[in-house]
Amino acid sequence: MVSRRNRRPEAEKMAKVKDTLENFKICMQVNCSSCPSFLKGKGEGLYCARGKNECEIERKGCDCPECSVWLESGLSGMYYCAQGSAS
Repeated sequence: MVSRRNRRPEAEKMAKVKDTLENFKICMQVNCSSCPSFLKGKGEGLYCARGKNECEIERKGCDCPECSVWLESGLSGMYYCAQGSAS
């Protein structure tokens, strides 16, 4: 039996995002490429699946909550480019 103290509310759990070409295309065409914090020209994206950017990110806003991959995966976090993948 899991104690109440060790359980996390459902909203705080982060789902695993599949690192697929389809999700990458959705991310780049609809979301990451227009995000104010996105580093243009690096060829990266889908940070919620692939992990954080190796460069330091200047947080100028986060478009993750507007992304269909974010919505369909049931995520609740932001700035995956700076903090790392959802897990």
